[in-house]
Amino acid sequence: MKYVRRSAWIAGWIAWAPLAGSAQATSVEPPVWRPVVESTLIPGWGQFDLGQTRGWAYLAVEAAVWTGWGLSRHAGAEDRDAYRTLAWREARGGPEPRVDGDFDYYERLERWTRSGAWDVDPGQDGVQPETDPTTFNGDAWGLAVAIFDVGPNAGPGDPAYDAALDYYLERAYSDGFIWDWTGLETARSEYRSLIDQSDRHFRQATLILGGVFLNRLVSATDAYLTQVAGRPASIRLQPRRRGLDLQTFLTLRVVLQ
Repeated sequence: MKYVRRSAWIAGWIAWAPLAGSAQATSVEPPVWRPVVESTLIPGWGQFDLGQTRGWAYLAVEAAVWTGWGLSRHAGAEDRDAYRTLAWREARGGPEPRVDGDFDYYERLERWTRSGAWDVDPGQDGVQPETDPTTFNGDAWGLAVAIFDVGPNAGPGDPAYDAALDYYLERAYSDGFIWDWTGLETARSEYRSLIDQSDRHFRQATLILGGVFLNRLVSATDAYLTQVAGRPASIRLQPRRRGLDLQTFLTLRVVLQ
C-alpha cells in the first residue's frame, strides 16, 4: 500500500507543479492528451508521437521489466515443480497415478511430519478415523470430536459421531495423499528450502511487475509535462536514504528544459 500511496502523491504533485511554476502567466494552454494516453498504453509511444527519440528508453525499460518478471516466474515455477516432485518421491512414497495437491496441502506437508492413516482399519466397513493427535489426520479427528461433542462410546449411527465423521472426511487426506517424513530429515530440509526459493521468486516477480506501473507513469508524465510546458521535461529518479533504518526511497525530480 505504501507504494500505491507514494505513486498517487507523485502523480498529484506532478499535475500541480507545472501550474504552480507558471503563476505569472495569464493562461495555460490545455494539454494534448493523446500522447499521455499513448504512453500509458505503451511506454515511449507518446514520446515518438512528439518527435522525441527517448521513447526508445521507455520501451527498453518496459522490455527489461517484463523479461525480469518472466524469468522470476519461470524460476518460481521450476522450484515449485521440484518440491512437489521431491515430496511425491520421498514423503508420499511415489503413488501412481501421481496427483498433486493444492497450495494448502504442501504447506501442511511442510509443517506436519506425518499425515497419519486415512482409515486405520480397512477391514471394517466404512472409514475408521486416525486417532493419533500428532498426525494431521488424527488432529482433524480430534477437532471434529471436540466440535460435535462426540462421547467416548459413540459410533456409527450416533448423530454426533456421524457429523464428526463427515467433518473428518472433508478435511483428512486419503490414501493417495498421505505422507511420512520420518527418517527423511535431509529430504525434508531440501523440501523446505525449495519452498522458500519458490516463494521468493514469485515475490520478486510481483515486485518487478510494479516497474511496469512506474515506467508507464513516468512516460505518461513526461508526455504531459512536454505538452503543458511546450518543451521537453527532464525526469530523473534518484535514490536516497531516510533516517537510520537505511531504507532506500526514490525521489522524482522534474526539470523543464
